[in-house]
Amino acid sequence: MNTDWMMPNEIFSWLQENVEKGSSVLEFGSGYGSFKLAEQFDLLSIEHNPDWLALAPSKYVHAEIIENHVSAEHNQQGWYDPLPIINAIKSRPISVVIVDGPPGDIGRHGLLSFLDELPKTAIFIVDDVHRDDEFDLLQKLLDWHGGESVINSTVYESGKERKWAVIQPLRKEG
Repeated sequence: MNTDWMMPNEIFSWLQENVEKGSSVLEFGSGYGSFKLAEQFDLLSIEHNPDWLALAPSKYVHAEIIENHVSAEHNQQGWYDPLPIINAIKSRPISVVIVDGPPGDIGRHGLLSFLDELPKTAIFIVDDVHRDDEFDLLQKLLDWHGGESVINSTVYESGKERKWAVIQPLRKEG
């Protein structure tokens, strides 16, 4: 099995070391990594592809890809329908937001149209920042979030390098 498209194991290690077990994690894009996330965290998975729904022990939200003005501005296909996501997150204190979907061929910039629904106090993890579009999204998220960002690199068994970033809220002095 080619695992080059899967979220790097280092992300799971980072989460285990830095986020309290049982914390609420919102992931955009589900996959086999959702199993690992669900073992440690209260996981809410946003997924557009019915084949990936209910894959892992997570609370799944099926959100179709629809037209999105921010996606269109970035020459992307669209983004998740926000209505089912808003209903699922409104009573949930989100500690971590993982941006690993929708797939890169659809585009992820639609997330920028949804920022008013997300807490700036959350940690954001953006996968695939070795790609230009995801790196641009990271920069725009960082401008909005105002936190500190670290880009991490992973090398798969195939030799392929993959980068992912963590945005953490600024630490308060005092």
